[in-house]
Amino acid sequence: MAPQKTTFLTRPPLARRLRGVFDPLTARNFTIDAGAAGLFAIFQALTAPFILVLAVRRGAVPWEIGVIAAAPCTAMLLSGWYGRLAEGRPQVPLVAWTSGAARLFILITAWAHGMAAYMLSYIGFNLLTAAANPAYTYIERAIYRERWRGRLMSGVKFVLGFCQFGATLVAGGMMDRYQAGPVFTIAVAFGLGSAVLFSFMRPPKHAAPTPTPAPERAMGLAAAPRRDPRFARLLLAITLAGGGNLLVQPGYPIYQVDQLHMSNVHVAWLTAAWSLAWMICYPIWGRVCDSRRPAHAIAAGFACYLVPPLLYALGAGLGGAVLAALVQGIGDSAVDCGWQNHTMRLAGGRIGAYAGTYFTFLGIRGTAAPLLGAAIISRFGLVPLFASGLALVAAGLIVARRLPDAPLPAMQGRAATTPTVAAPDA
Repeated sequence: MAPQKTTFLTRPPLARRLRGVFDPLTARNFTIDAGAAGLFAIFQALTAPFILVLAVRRGAVPWEIGVIAAAPCTAMLLSGWYGRLAEGRPQVPLVAWTSGAARLFILITAWAHGMAAYMLSYIGFNLLTAAANPAYTYIERAIYRERWRGRLMSGVKFVLGFCQFGATLVAGGMMDRYQAGPVFTIAVAFGLGSAVLFSFMRPPKHAAPTPTPAPERAMGLAAAPRRDPRFARLLLAITLAGGGNLLVQPGYPIYQVDQLHMSNVHVAWLTAAWSLAWMICYPIWGRVCDSRRPAHAIAAGFACYLVPPLLYALGAGLGGAVLAALVQGIGDSAVDCGWQNHTMRLAGGRIGAYAGTYFTFLGIRGTAAPLLGAAIISRFGLVPLFASGLALVAAGLIVARRLPDAPLPAMQGRAATTPTVAAPDA
């Protein structure tokens, strides 16, 4: 008897198909992770592209734009404390509750009439969002085995990019027709749904983070980089190139509104282009991280970061802005996949401390760089801003090309529930 042909309608659910490759818990967690990422992507697509543009249209001056652009990273200044908090508590409830509460702040942002309320609510959103970052990094390490982690994480990011791309295609038209209040309210509903779904995540019970020793806690941010010079070099590379990338961020919406006169639909096109590049390229970088070295992905991402400020400095039109968004998406996916996999290999069981240090350094550069960028715009203009960003990214790329290797642990077999936990060599 010939085997029955499988069609779209008769194909088994995703979780059941994944069980043929991974154990049931890994398949279940991947399905939940991907579903929560998809709902979050819709929330992100309906809000994030318009935060800075709305501020400009509501009369924000350059320093206010700098504060808003810096808000996501300013909140990460508390990541060291958040990382230590995650070590001693259940991580899944921490991520679910803080993420859900954070997204409620966007309702205030949506309906705010004054710039002070607009800025403060957005800062509150980012303060609570940052609390989830170290815990989420630990969860990713706990539920995905080393050998497959890059590809499984890239699968989640593919879902995120696909949903964000689709939502972005309609987001601009919704903003033009219904304005920010109703659209952001719909977005919050999706964001809360993402947090609720994520609360069903179940990491392995025996996969617990290694507590940070008391002497290292006393050293604070210096503990992880002093203990591991490879991690210190990673921080240096990303501080330079990531700082250059963040430095130019306040210049983009000003250029788009003042010189290109973009509508909400045009802004949505840029986000759609970014999402498309992210969605397509993230699985590629996942394979690079699994089969080669995460440092290769990081260096490639930094090379991509050179392109957008160069295009804007040369007077990009709408086509140039779309190209810049595409290349930015390629670079962001490479750096995001690369730093996570590189850090997880270095950290072993102390991923909370390493991730907390990383996000705190991100908070420092992410706070300083947009504010410095706003100051450069006010005093010198947009072209010197883009040139300064290019110089910093180039310096970070030079350091990234010399990043030490972070080898995989020796035991690599079939994906399993138990992650390999190896202490860093340094």
